[in-house]
Amino acid sequence: MPDLTVNRVVTLPAPNAPLEVREQPVPPVLDDQLLVRVELAGVCATDLHIQRGHIPDFGYPATLGHELVGTVERLGAGFGTDVTGRRLAVGDRVVVMPATPDGTCPSCRRGSRVPACDAWDVIGFANPDERAAGGGWGRYVLCTSARARVFVTEAPAEVTVLTEPAATPVEGLTRAGLGYGDSVLVQGTGTIGLLAIAAARALGAGHVTAIGGPARRLEIARALGADTVVDIGEVRDGEARIAQVIAASPGGSGHDVVMECAGVPSTLAEGLSCLAAGGTYIELGHFSDVGDATINPYRHLLSRDARLVAVSGYTPDAFRKALRVVENLGAAAAALVTHRLPLDRAQDAVDALSPEAGYRLDGTEVGKIVIDPWM
Repeated sequence: MPDLTVNRVVTLPAPNAPLEVREQPVPPVLDDQLLVRVELAGVCATDLHIQRGHIPDFGYPATLGHELVGTVERLGAGFGTDVTGRRLAVGDRVVVMPATPDGTCPSCRRGSRVPACDAWDVIGFANPDERAAGGGWGRYVLCTSARARVFVTEAPAEVTVLTEPAATPVEGLTRAGLGYGDSVLVQGTGTIGLLAIAAARALGAGHVTAIGGPARRLEIARALGADTVVDIGEVRDGEARIAQVIAASPGGSGHDVVMECAGVPSTLAEGLSCLAAGGTYIELGHFSDVGDATINPYRHLLSRDARLVAVSGYTPDAFRKALRVVENLGAAAAALVTHRLPLDRAQDAVDALSPEAGYRLDGTEVGKIVIDPWM
């Protein structure tokens, strides 16, 4: 039996350093705090970029893991309900929104839609020397304030662990003002892109086209609601892809909404070329600096009367909607999870998300990798 007084966590000491598993005491729970026993935590490409030092001003060392689901282990007296007002009890399964604003800084007081807090408490980015149980790649996570946002769910952990990556496309589509019946193009069929397809369908898209690969991911794209898929392995020429994607749009005049989910700078010009007049381009694939993109301001923007929406986070309402999206997908969402690994293999999980590894792990293609801290 594992020692329930010890929390094993994965930490990153410095950029480009190997991940380490560290043992910490399970912290006490104050009145306004909540201790979550982690069931599963997702591995994200952001974690790869954090390890490689691609995110400016990121603080090291850090306890990683910002996509997590677990059960309430201990509940402070002042932490009574989840975000929706549902009363919490020990044993409830909860999805944790990783970032908690301090609520008092100038940025929070300005009340922006996605707060740019000056003093975030972010699970998965926390310094292990200053913040106990601060990452999802561990057995326990401590929500350190009654402002922390948790959502009760009855759906399986294999499904609800996908809530956090689904929240970003939900936020983007909400801010884009997706209309019922609008056509959507999704660039990229990684986890974010596949969840963007599902979110677009759930929020009323009439036709969804996906550009990506390889074949297995395109099959999942169809299962999640894509009407048309374009395999980048088969259609390698960018101009040919643009022509095929525009031809697939209703009326053959381009898509109302284009979502960049690939994280490849060259996709911007290609995606903007597929946008209908008056359409909205949503940028949500570049969570780190991987280079510059070249576009033509007249041809790609002004001549189309295009609108740009850049999404770096999400509101609690978008997170709530994302949870409903993945709950309704059920087994189709769980199919995105391809590998389940113990804490000791967190480095293998991160390495598998790199181009050098060919996005493969243990001989098979990776989709969403999750960490099970109790394996």
